[in-house]
Amino acid sequence: MTRFVTSLALASFMVLSVMPLAAPAAAQRNGGIPMDETGIRATMAAYNAALNGGKTADVLPLYTDDGVFMPPYSPPAVGIAAVKAAYDLVFAELKFNVRFTIAELVQMAPEWAYVRTNSAGTTLHHSTGKTTAEANQELFVLKKGADGKWRIARYSFSPTNPPSD
Repeated sequence: MTRFVTSLALASFMVLSVMPLAAPAAAQRNGGIPMDETGIRATMAAYNAALNGGKTADVLPLYTDDGVFMPPYSPPAVGIAAVKAAYDLVFAELKFNVRFTIAELVQMAPEWAYVRTNSAGTTLHHSTGKTTAEANQELFVLKKGADGKWRIARYSFSPTNPPSD
C-alpha cells in the first residue's frame, strides 16, 4: 500500500510539475487539424495546480469519466470512482511541490492529444515527516469534451530519480 501511495504521489507530482508549462519542444498541426494548444496547456496548468493543492476534488474534474491513472508499481485506477480513490490515498500521504515542463504537445485529432512532460520538485511524506526530491517523466492522453474542455483520459508516469530509502 505504501508503494502504491508513493507511486500515486510520484505520478501526481509529475503532472503538477508540468503545469507551469515551458514552451513545448513540438507543438504541431497534424493533417490540417486546428491546434488547440491554449486549451491543452490550460488543462495541464490546472492539473499542476490541483496536484500541488492536494485536493482530490480539484483533480477529478480534469479527468474524463472513463479516465485511467497508471502509477508505477501499481495496478491502474480505471474510471472516475477508482481515480478518486487513488488520489484520496495519494493526498493522504503526500504533499507535492512540483513543476511540470512540457517536452512534447501533439494534437492528433480534433478530440485527441498527448502531452509528454518532465516534472521535478519535492514531496512531503505525511507518515514520516520527510521531504524528498521528486523527478518523473509523464505521458498524458487528453480528450476534448463536448463542452470544449480538454480532460485527462489516460495518465502514466515513471520516476527518473533512483528510489530513496
